[in-house]
Amino acid sequence: MVPTGGYSTASRSITLSGGTKFNWKGGTVQELVQREFGLQNSIKEPIKLEKIFNARNLERIAGVEVRWTCNLADHLRMRDDDKAVEIFHYATYLKLHQNESILPKPFVDETLRTLALLLPEHDKNIETWFLKHETKLQKRRKLPLDPLARECGQLKVEERQIDQFHYWHDRLVILKQVFDEAEPRNIKQWWRDRRRRVQWYTFWVAAIVLALTIFFGTVQSVEGAMQVWLAMKGSK
Repeated sequence: MVPTGGYSTASRSITLSGGTKFNWKGGTVQELVQREFGLQNSIKEPIKLEKIFNARNLERIAGVEVRWTCNLADHLRMRDDDKAVEIFHYATYLKLHQNESILPKPFVDETLRTLALLLPEHDKNIETWFLKHETKLQKRRKLPLDPLARECGQLKVEERQIDQFHYWHDRLVILKQVFDEAEPRNIKQWWRDRRRRVQWYTFWVAAIVLALTIFFGTVQSVEGAMQVWLAMKGSK
């Protein structure tokens, strides 16, 4: 079942677990779902969904906070001036609806593929990162993450093309734009950011050269000071 945070027959509205509210103006639930979760393709910008583009690197490289939501309507929605993104993690719910009539099957399949994109199943780093998020939620006494969220497979190269996504196309484009445009703000992010290999190597070569220059300059200064001190001591 779709998790609900409220239902009002007077105002004809449905709220999916808080957050985004759907206005129900009539018709069946299936018609409402099909209307609200329609095809997206208004942003015409070619982007690449490289392997480095995943939920862990959104946080580590781009500084985008990942927030887990039980509201399917808020999946991949940017928050707080593009500083956070919500991810719907109930893969179990989606898989139960793959052969049901409430949610369109292509929509369900694509939503699972977005989880495979952001949480690739065979990535050990993703597994460790995911477990850390689970631990944080447990400490805060929040609802646990669905473990099946990181067991949705791993996309092949041809499946990682943006034109393979129709229902979540625009939100993925926006999320990828935020990821690509993010600049490292500290040393850790500079070290982790391998999106532009040439720039990464150039930065660290320059940093190493600078560090060595300062080091040898300091050594020479100390050596010179010691020679002066010894010369003055010897003259006495």
